[in-house]
Amino acid sequence: MNKNLLNTLEFDRPNIIDQMGDNSQKQAFFLVIDGMEIGRLIPLSKNRQVLGRDPICDVILSDDGISRGHAEVWLIAEERVLVRDIGSTNGTYVNGTRIKEVMLEEGGKILLGRRTILKFVLQDQIDEFYQRQMYESSVRDGLTKAYNRKFLDNQLASSTSFSRRHRLPLSFMIFDLDHFKQVNDTHGHVTGDLLLIAITAAVGRMIRAEDVFARYGGEEFAVLAMGIGAAGGRALAERIRQRVAEVRVLSLDGEEEGVGVTVSIGVVTVPPGKVGEPPAIVAQADANLYLAKQQGRDRVVASELD
Repeated sequence: MNKNLLNTLEFDRPNIIDQMGDNSQKQAFFLVIDGMEIGRLIPLSKNRQVLGRDPICDVILSDDGISRGHAEVWLIAEERVLVRDIGSTNGTYVNGTRIKEVMLEEGGKILLGRRTILKFVLQDQIDEFYQRQMYESSVRDGLTKAYNRKFLDNQLASSTSFSRRHRLPLSFMIFDLDHFKQVNDTHGHVTGDLLLIAITAAVGRMIRAEDVFARYGGEEFAVLAMGIGAAGGRALAERIRQRVAEVRVLSLDGEEEGVGVTVSIGVVTVPPGKVGEPPAIVAQADANLYLAKQQGRDRVVASELD
């Protein structure tokens, strides 16, 4: 959704009225109606698009039962999509029937993996804007716009299964802003909110597109990094620690140097082939965070999964 469209939908009533009556402006999408990413809109193209779990796929779907390369689709016409299974383990089901290749009409449904269901829909710009807003509000924290706890939990469950099957390392970290309550008590909650937003923006620019950065709760955040081993996980945490210490925001009480905090980070790495369940991973990262605080804060404590 581009910024011009956003402005049009919010402020330009005549254009909204025109769009409401213009059916020719509808575009083709898959709408995720069940699964871990429910509400997500996937734009369709007349070029070949591969659906699967592999990061090189055109459409990456988080579901443990989806193959690395699961199916391919083409938008043949405005109201038809060609769907072809490409040797998936669990099969591709269209409207309840396992298929090798089929032409999908508007309203048709595809089941991939254990429970990911895609529905073929045609939507105008207003529908698209609404659906994207609904999806973003369901997976993002309202203040910082980092991912929320629910999205992180889903991604951690999916990523641990994927890393185990493909013998890839996985690093997970929880970090807590040191003495953040003092910021709110001394400078006010507005300043505290501005600091949370600024830190989120700074950390978000440091991580890879495939990493998951989420607000874990209050002044706690988490990062999930697939394919990152113990050394890389610790190094990333150290860079985050150093970057957070540099962030400053102006306060309403006129603090000249700006207001900032340090951060304590607990990191756990799941080595390749190790069986790591999400509760154990979170518990060990949290225990390492506690050790970082005990040892004086503003530091990283990291370990491999026990």
